[in-house]
Amino acid sequence: MIMNFLVMPIFFLSGALYPLSNLPAALTVATRLDPLSYGVDGLRGAFIEQSHFGAGTDFAVLVVLAACFLALGARAFSRIQV
Repeated sequence: MIMNFLVMPIFFLSGALYPLSNLPAALTVATRLDPLSYGVDGLRGAFIEQSHFGAGTDFAVLVVLAACFLALGARAFSRIQV
């Protein structure tokens, strides 16, 4: 039940079901903060060559987020005591 409260808003704001152009200002800000929207946009650009953010932006955001989460995971894993 908790996962639905996290995953469903991220999925609906990603642009997988509707285009990201012509959204209200509040939803535009929310979609720019959603990391899944960059992944969906990158796949859309690769498959049908229609990208909202651009391939470079999609790739850069996903690489930075992956590096941040990898660093956080490594730090948390190093603190585990057996």
